[in-house]
Amino acid sequence: MKAALQSAAHWYAVLYAEDVSEQQRQEHRAWLDADPLHQQAWQQVEQLREQLQAMPGSPALQTLQRREHYQRRAVLRGLAVLASGGILGTLAWQQTPVGPALSRTVRGWTAQYHTERGEQHHLTLDDGTQLILNTATALDIIETADSRLIRLYDGEIWVKTAHAAGAERPAQAMAKALQVHTVQGMVVPLGTVFTVRQKAHLTQVGVIEAAVELLPLAGGGQVQRLHAGEQAQMDRQHVTVSALSQTADSWTQGLLVAVDWPLHRLLAELARYRTGRLRCDPEIAQWRVTGTFPLDNPERALQAIMNALPVRVERWTDYWVTLHPAPTA
Repeated sequence: MKAALQSAAHWYAVLYAEDVSEQQRQEHRAWLDADPLHQQAWQQVEQLREQLQAMPGSPALQTLQRREHYQRRAVLRGLAVLASGGILGTLAWQQTPVGPALSRTVRGWTAQYHTERGEQHHLTLDDGTQLILNTATALDIIETADSRLIRLYDGEIWVKTAHAAGAERPAQAMAKALQVHTVQGMVVPLGTVFTVRQKAHLTQVGVIEAAVELLPLAGGGQVQRLHAGEQAQMDRQHVTVSALSQTADSWTQGLLVAVDWPLHRLLAELARYRTGRLRCDPEIAQWRVTGTFPLDNPERALQAIMNALPVRVERWTDYWVTLHPAPTA
């Protein structure tokens, strides 16, 4: 029944999204007809929805996405109290993805945990799970009866679960299952060390130890397992898997390690750790760079680039910096 409830939560998120299609509605009807347990699970979901609408002073679910983020969080925490299990937490998180109109600044102000540009923060949860929040990261942590939900709005996190030292096992066997939710879907660790980064239009996940499972929000309930040494790009429907760089988590040590990177990629990563714009002339954007750069001092990293490449820096104050090819003699 728990699997049916998890699938029902997925379909709830799909059907109440603004971009739901007729094909998705048909797939939901087919899912309902496939198994009586699916119908029972869906009835529970509908009952929970009715309970929410009946709460005095509570907004209807259809208007929830139009509320400010701090109102969303207040409603979600209230729902978690009403729920008897982890399914409602999954419903609530997936029902309220952060829309593009909600600025990063507002999310940073209202999130339970957040870091500024260039800042990192270490956090240990009560079960021993360790988190490192990278630059410009904002997240909430919500506890339900049997789940711990990390809602990542912006930025990047490194996670070492309390079960990472033990053998891999299904998430439902854990005392309190951990889930990481992003705009694109859900990440479920299976006793592991991993990273999650919320980008503009996708979620990037890297697995350092053991494995995780990825569930795209509009992927029809399909689960993709990701193993150590793999990374994935997840949008709302698909997961694309590739090899993970051995230096992908070097930022946890305060370093950015570039191996044959194009210059524009290196500057884009450094720009995450400083205020303002950091760009390069298209003429030199594909110049290759290899090196290790300190993240706590982007100006020193920029100077190292200037020492290694024939470039000059154009500054319109410290907030707008552009690299150009150095003039030839």
